[in-house]
Amino acid sequence: MTEQQLIDLGFNKVEVKDSESQNGYDYFFYTLDVFNNLTLMSVDSDQVKDGNWYVYNMDWPNQFKLQTKEEVDQFLQVVNHSFS
Repeated sequence: MTEQQLIDLGFNKVEVKDSESQNGYDYFFYTLDVFNNLTLMSVDSDQVKDGNWYVYNMDWPNQFKLQTKEEVDQFLQVVNHSFS
């Protein structure tokens, strides 16, 4: 998924400066608050390979990632339908 697709899906950019993280570089990631206690996060910008972003939730197993805009759309539709 591209960075623009994350933005189109409503994700918000979170910038982290080196002065905050003290890891030697600035980076950023994206978040989307789906509902109370469920936030999707993108991989950090320094971990993006070939412009391909993915999203996950910190409580999910490491291998569970949403890698395409379509997967995120489907996930959000299911969640919104289930909790509406």
